[in-house]
Amino acid sequence: MANQQNQASLDQSQLHRDAASNQEPSQNASFLDQASDSVKTMAHGAADVAGGAASGVAGIARGAAMGAANVAEGAAGAVKNTFGSNTPSK
Repeated sequence: MANQQNQASLDQSQLHRDAASNQEPSQNASFLDQASDSVKTMAHGAADVAGGAASGVAGIARGAAMGAANVAEGAAGAVKNTFGSNTPSK
């Protein structure tokens, strides 16, 4: 029984190899062209994702810098109000 299953498996493998070797060269070239196009599409998608991530990080950095500047400005205003210093010192 096991021998029959092994033989059936070998026969099926041979059928797959025969089918692959009987393909026309143009079919193989078409497959390679499609695979190449798919890889290019994935590469472009990855580049777009990376570009978007870089833009997002730059936006976060700008926002953090603006926030820090606003905090510093607010702190300076609070110190001036606390000491009543609305005019520049001479």
